[in-house]
Amino acid sequence: MKYTKYFSLPLLLAAMYSCEKKDIKGEEINVQKVSVALQSNNGMLMVPVADTGYVKEAFTVDIPLTVKLSDAAPSIFDIGVSVNNDTITNLIAQGALENAVLLQPEDYSLPYRITVPFGSENASFKLKVNLGTFEKYYGQRLALAVELKDPTKNNSLEEGKKTVIVQINTTAIVPVDQIHYVYFTDFGKRIDVPVEKPKNYVVGNGIVQVPLSVSYTSSAGKSFYLKVTPNLDTVPKLIASGALPNTVALTGGGFALPDSITFRDFNNTLSFPVNVNLANFTANPGKKVALAVDLVQPSMYKIDSARRTIVLLVDADGLKYNPYLGVPFLLPASIGASGSITIKAADFDLGGEGWGYHDNDPNNQPGTYRPNEGVDIEGNGNNIGFTGGGEWMKYTVEAPADGEWDFAIGIASPNNDQKMHVEVDDENQTGSIDIPNTGDWQKYAYVHTTIRMKAGRHLVKFVFETGGANLKDYVLYRKK
Repeated sequence: MKYTKYFSLPLLLAAMYSCEKKDIKGEEINVQKVSVALQSNNGMLMVPVADTGYVKEAFTVDIPLTVKLSDAAPSIFDIGVSVNNDTITNLIAQGALENAVLLQPEDYSLPYRITVPFGSENASFKLKVNLGTFEKYYGQRLALAVELKDPTKNNSLEEGKKTVIVQINTTAIVPVDQIHYVYFTDFGKRIDVPVEKPKNYVVGNGIVQVPLSVSYTSSAGKSFYLKVTPNLDTVPKLIASGALPNTVALTGGGFALPDSITFRDFNNTLSFPVNVNLANFTANPGKKVALAVDLVQPSMYKIDSARRTIVLLVDADGLKYNPYLGVPFLLPASIGASGSITIKAADFDLGGEGWGYHDNDPNNQPGTYRPNEGVDIEGNGNNIGFTGGGEWMKYTVEAPADGEWDFAIGIASPNNDQKMHVEVDDENQTGSIDIPNTGDWQKYAYVHTTIRMKAGRHLVKFVFETGGANLKDYVLYRKK
């Protein structure tokens, strides 16, 4: 019995202590639970009004929110924090929040829960709004409904005071001279393609790729993204007004834009590609094509409305020379076979099907050299095989002077009655040429013909009139 009484003394003391804890002021706390409310002015918090205590950091504006308790906290406990987007959406729709825009999740951060220390009568937490959002919606009010929920330890929320509608005046916090405006770097210039020096395009497989540059003003900040979209109204208007003669407006199937573009941390400029299908030019021979592009929806900062659109004009005539090795094959200037040049058949021009070549089968069957092209190339570019009637390849050459060149074609075939011809700038200069039966696919003979060129750049086109032959290379020397 004495043992029992002795053992119960600590329990008795613990029970007394739990009912009469002291807060940080030394006062006794006898409450068992408290009610919780968000501090506001009739449910509203206007920022800034007088001194709301916001802090403008390098990348955020931090707005303190205060939780008031009905009494000192009897023990440490947590309160959940959330937002109610429907409330703001409805108020904006009803006209109750004038010139307001709902903050999106990527625009701000809030804690999920806050902790109220033992003995405290209030607690605070921060709504952090990205500084770039102020610029993105400059001139409007940013709005967010912040709610408390699910306090622990049997504490409760005070009815009608668990929500505060925060309204933030963007122009009162960010001076107009600190706005970051996003714009096309070359706005005011029509982007004409091609330009050779410096080259402003790259020809790929079936496309011409044109880089466009975007910049933003003021000091470089953290990374952000925006979108680009075609402006399908501008070019038709320019064509109708006569500003873009002999031009066709590009439609959705004739080009490709990236879904979004991203500025990296602390970079004021970026470039992104516009891919224009070369098929646009074969479908519209002799015509230029044009596309207008808009900048839209930045995740932060603001689009410069006066510099958000750019017009891209592409002239096919300047794109016809696309040597695979980067420079044209330079033909010999001296007369005689000793100055000959050899062009590998597999080194046909870039541009892909219908531009640098035509192949009846879209797949490179052996696939070891230029595997993404449709021409069937054997070995490490050793020869072109699996040929069919009507197939052709183009080569960009540079003639140093007016003249005639011997054109020797390295060809092999175990078949009879095969034919080919050679064109220069779309003129058939040779007529049909017989392909000899060499007895084997890899037993090559050279068939000679003559082509004529003026000084300058030209397109030489080799055409299989029938299939059933392998093509290795061409050897050219100046005859006169």
